[in-house]
Amino acid sequence: MADYAKRQLKALDRIAKKIADAEGHLTKIEDSIDNKKHRTAQHETIKDIKSILKHARKVDKDADKLEQRAGEGHKDPAENHYIYMEDEEGVVKDLEKAFDDLEDKLNQLTDTEGDKVKAFRAEHHYLEKAKEILKKAGKYNPDDEN
Repeated sequence: MADYAKRQLKALDRIAKKIADAEGHLTKIEDSIDNKKHRTAQHETIKDIKSILKHARKVDKDADKLEQRAGEGHKDPAENHYIYMEDEEGVVKDLEKAFDDLEDKLNQLTDTEGDKVKAFRAEHHYLEKAKEILKKAGKYNPDDEN
């Protein structure tokens, strides 16, 4: 039997890593002089944003599985979920801050620096979709007072 709570925590960790990667690529865009490195960093940023949405969908899918299996006795993955609750709380708090930082960095891009990233964001809205999916799964709530 799959441990959905553990899979969910791994997906949340992966989202945090992808946000950090995207921020690193944005720094390369800001610091780049060479247009070739600049285009590569934009491409990598877009890939990271796509990956954030992919992993957010995994979190939601595992949350649905946790709900489906609830009350199945020894098969109930929620019985073991308490093991990951403490780790998950820290990851979720960090995610909220990381999303805000990433949004700020993306908004600071100029049209010449981040033209492809800005066009991609305007067309697809992947970060907004990822946030909505995580809210639905109960893993992202920026309105909470910490």
